[in-house]
Amino acid sequence: MANADFSRQPNTTGGFDASSYRAAKPAEEEVRLTPLQQKLAGLEKALPAALGRQAVAVLLSIVVMLGCFVGFGGAKVRSKYAAAKGWFSTGVAADSGYTLNEELTTRLNTAANIITTASNTLGADSAEVQTAQAALDSFSACLGAVQSDGKTHAPDSLSVYTGGRMHMLYQSNEALGTAIGQLYAKLQEQAADPMKMGAVQGQYSQFNSAQTILSNLHYNDAVQSYQSDVGGFPANLLGRLFGVQEVELFA
Repeated sequence: MANADFSRQPNTTGGFDASSYRAAKPAEEEVRLTPLQQKLAGLEKALPAALGRQAVAVLLSIVVMLGCFVGFGGAKVRSKYAAAKGWFSTGVAADSGYTLNEELTTRLNTAANIITTASNTLGADSAEVQTAQAALDSFSACLGAVQSDGKTHAPDSLSVYTGGRMHMLYQSNEALGTAIGQLYAKLQEQAADPMKMGAVQGQYSQFNSAQTILSNLHYNDAVQSYQSDVGGFPANLLGRLFGVQEVELFA
């Protein structure tokens, strides 16, 4: 009798073979478009291929032109701001070298000299001397705040003055002029000859001359012209984008 073959044979009768089972690949997650995206996609499909490429090219051109406009326009506005910001120290062309900073500094120095003379003559406890000294201290603090571009702040005691730094400086200069005028008048009362006051008379003359020059400077005219240039659209928008700040009037 032939030997029987009892080895396991693969099932070829079409039954289920567990060894041939493979897990199905997970279905890709469907990307859901918003209604607006669906409309745009439909419009894109409706466009002929050539027209679609042309639309993309036009869009890119617009983006490039806008970038150039913002870049060059912003640089121009920033340049104007830098020039206007420097007028306090460098002056404007119409003023032939005279500047706010120089004349205000002259006022500061001559006022200090007048107060020193008055203190020696009238006494440091004189009401006029003390008033003038307080006005000088306030003026010096306001001038320092402007000269340092805000890095040095005027003390809180100057809350009597309002507005921006330049407006506070303007107000303190006016107050100093009044106080020094009253102090000089008191010195004249004590003088043997009010018309011959010596060195203090020369200092007072310089103090007033500086104010006359200040009153005739074209700084405010230049600032107003600058504000007109950069105050409208699109210059004002570009200014905000490029960090351009306000340039104040001395008023």
